[in-house]
Amino acid sequence: MRAVRLACAVVIAALLSYCVLVVLTQTHHFTQNTFVLVGIPQIVLLGACAACGLRARLVEGDRAAWAFMSAGLGSYALGSVLWQVVYEPRQDVPYPSLSDLLWLLMAPLSVVGIWLMLRSRLGNRASALLNGVVSGLGVASACALLVFPRVMGDNDGIPVGAVVTNLAYPLVDLGLASAAITAMVALRAWHRPAWLLLAGGYVAFTVADTWYLFLVLAGTFHHGGWNDASYLIAVALIALASAIPTEQATNEKQIRNLEFLIPVVSGLLPIGVLITSALHLVQASLLAVGLAVASLAAVAARTALAIREVVALSDARVLSRTDSLTGLPNRRALYDLLERDGVGPDWEVRGAVMIIDLDRFKEINDALGHQVGDELLRQVADRLSGQVPAPGAIARLGGDEFAVHLPATPREEAARAAAAMLAALSEPFLVAGTLLHVAGSIGITGLRPGNRVGRALAEADMAMYRAKTARTGFEVYDDSQDSSAWDRLAMVEALRLALDRNQLTLAFQPIVDARTRRARSVEALVRWTDPERGFVPPDTFLPLAEHAGLMPALTRRVLDLAFDEALRLHQFGYGIAVSVNLSASDLLDRRLEQELAQRLHARELPASAVKIEITESLLVDRNGRAGDFLMAMRELGIELLVDDFGTGYSSMAYLHDLPVSTLKIDRSFTSRLSADPRTGVIVASTIDMAHRLGLSVVAEGVETEAELDWLRAEGCDLIQGYLISRPVPAAELHAWLDAQGGPAAEAGPPGLSAQRGRSSTSQPG
Repeated sequence: MRAVRLACAVVIAALLSYCVLVVLTQTHHFTQNTFVLVGIPQIVLLGACAACGLRARLVEGDRAAWAFMSAGLGSYALGSVLWQVVYEPRQDVPYPSLSDLLWLLMAPLSVVGIWLMLRSRLGNRASALLNGVVSGLGVASACALLVFPRVMGDNDGIPVGAVVTNLAYPLVDLGLASAAITAMVALRAWHRPAWLLLAGGYVAFTVADTWYLFLVLAGTFHHGGWNDASYLIAVALIALASAIPTEQATNEKQIRNLEFLIPVVSGLLPIGVLITSALHLVQASLLAVGLAVASLAAVAARTALAIREVVALSDARVLSRTDSLTGLPNRRALYDLLERDGVGPDWEVRGAVMIIDLDRFKEINDALGHQVGDELLRQVADRLSGQVPAPGAIARLGGDEFAVHLPATPREEAARAAAAMLAALSEPFLVAGTLLHVAGSIGITGLRPGNRVGRALAEADMAMYRAKTARTGFEVYDDSQDSSAWDRLAMVEALRLALDRNQLTLAFQPIVDARTRRARSVEALVRWTDPERGFVPPDTFLPLAEHAGLMPALTRRVLDLAFDEALRLHQFGYGIAVSVNLSASDLLDRRLEQELAQRLHARELPASAVKIEITESLLVDRNGRAGDFLMAMRELGIELLVDDFGTGYSSMAYLHDLPVSTLKIDRSFTSRLSADPRTGVIVASTIDMAHRLGLSVVAEGVETEAELDWLRAEGCDLIQGYLISRPVPAAELHAWLDAQGGPAAEAGPPGLSAQRGRSSTSQPG
C-alpha cells in the first residue's frame, strides 16, 4: 500500500494548495493563473487516478473493481483537459460535447467497480444489484420532482441543451451515490472507513454538480472558486478510499437479515412522487414521473426475485431434510422433530422413539450389488411407512438404519407397532426379479424428563443391539440391562480422545533363548492409562476399539511406536527386531502393505528389524485377502509369526506354502504343562511338527523353572513370560538388555514381537 499512499499524499497536498489559493484569491491576496485553474486540478485528478490504478496493480483484493474506478477517474481527467484546451476557448460550445460524454462516463465505470466489490462479498446475486437500482431510481425521482421544475422554469437565455446536459450530471451522480450507499448498507459497512470515503466521494460529486447547475442558472459561476474545489474534494475522498486495505469478510447472514429493508424504504420514494403528482401538490415533471415508474418497475422485479429466492430456499430446506434414496425424512429432520416434541413429565405423554436395523442387508448388498440394495431399501421404506400409526413419523438415518417417532404413544402401543413392522418385513421382497428375505431388529425407548435427543436415540440403539444379539425382534431400553453400555460408550470416547492426544504407549517384554536365557527378541504390548480410569487392560479396550471402528487409528499409532523402538534398538546395536500383531480388521485395509514399506523406508530400517504377528484363524483365508498380505510381506522381507497357536484351528495344514517363520504356543497350554499330561503331549507334538516344517517355537506365559525345564527337554527354542521379565517401558528394556551383556549379546535370528493385545502371561502386564 506504500505506493498507493504516496499517490494519495500528492493528491491531498495539491488539494490543500488549491484551497489555500482559493482563500487568497477571495481575499484579493492572490491572482489566479492558468497553473492554478488547470494545473493543480489535473494533479489532483491524475493523482487519484494513479492511486486507484496502483491499488489495482499492486494490492491483492478488489483488483478489477479498483481498475474500473481508476478508469472512471481517468475518463473524468481526460474530459477536463479536453474542455480546457478545446471547448472553453470557443464561443459556440456544443451541448453535449465530447467532454460531457467523458465526464458522464465516470459514472457507469464506477458503478461497475462498486458492483464488483459487492459481488465479491455477496456472490453473484442479482438481488444486490436490483437493490442498488431501486435505491438509485427512487432517490433520483424524488430529486427530479424537487429540482427539475425549478431548473426548467428558470433558464432565461440559456440553451435547453445546456440545461438538460448540466441537469444530467447531478442525476447521474445521484444514481452513482445511491449505488455506493446501497452497497455500503447491503454490506453493513457504514462503520468502515473505505466505504464511508467512497460513498462520501460520490455524494460530494452529486453536491458539486447540483451546486454548479444552480450557479449556471443564476449566472454567478466562475472558475477557481469553491465549486471547483468541491469536485477536487470528491476526487480526493475516492483516492483516500483506495489507500485503506480490504476489510475482512462480512457476516452474510447478518447482511441477508437487513437486505430486505433497502427496496422497502427506497420503494416509498417513487410512490410519494406519484402521489404528489396525482394530487398536484407539486408540479411534477415528466422526468420525475418516468423515474418513479422505473423505480417501481425495479421494485416489482426485486419482489419477484425475492419470491423466487424464498421458493428456492424452501426447496433447498426440504431437500436438506429429505433422504434422497427413499424420500423419507433424514437424520436432521428427525432431530428437529424430536426437539420440537420436547420433554414431558412421563413416557406416556411424550411418546416413543424406535431404531430399526435390517438383518442380513449387507450380505444382499455385497452379493447382488448396490443397485439391488438401493431398490430393496426403497421397498423397505414404503412397507415400514405403512405400519407407522398416525401421527407418527419414520426417517432414514443412513445405510440400512431407520428411526420412528411415535408421539403420545404408550409402551404397549409402541410394542404393537414394532411387532407390526417386523411382521411386514417378514414378507419377501421382489427386487430385479428375485425374491429377497430381510428381517429387522428394533430398539424402543421413551422421551423421558431431561432426556435429550442424542440420549434417546442412543438408548434406542442399545435396545436394538440387545434385540439383534438375543434375536428377539424388538427390545425396550432398560437401565438395569443397558447401563453398562453407557460405560462402554464413555470408554470409547475416552479412547478416541487418547488416540487424538497420542496417549497410548508401549511396554516391552523380552523373549529369550530357552537354554541360555539370552535376549533374542522382545514383545511390545500396548498400554493405556486414562486420567480418570487409571490403567485400562488391553483385553478391555481393544474389543471396544474394534467395535467402534478405532482399530485402524490404534494400529497406526502402535506401528509408529513399534517402528521407532525398532530403530532405536537397531541404532544401539542390540540386533533384535520388533513385530506388530495385526487383527483381522487390519488386513482389510489394502494400504497396509504400502504403509509398512513406507515406515521402513522413512527410518532406513532393514526388513529384519520388524516382524508381523497374525492370529492362527487368519491362516484359513490363505487364498483371500490374508494370503495376499502374507505374500506381500514375504516380498518385503518381513518375517511372519503365528500368535496364540493352538487356540484356533490347530492344524499344520494351514502352514503349508505360507511364509511363516515362527509359532507362538499360547500361554493357556504352557500354564498346564505340569498338571495335565495330555497338554504336555499336545505341546511336545506341536514343537516336533514345527521343527519338521523348519519353524521356530516360542512358548508364551512361562512363569516357573519347572515349566522352563520341561520346555528345554522338548526342544522349545524361545520362551517368554514373567519368569524372565514383566513388560517394561523402553528405558527399562534397554537397561535390562545392557545387564544381559549389551548389544548383540547372543547370535541368532532376531525374534522380537510387538503385540497390541494382552500380556503373554497369566497376570496383567
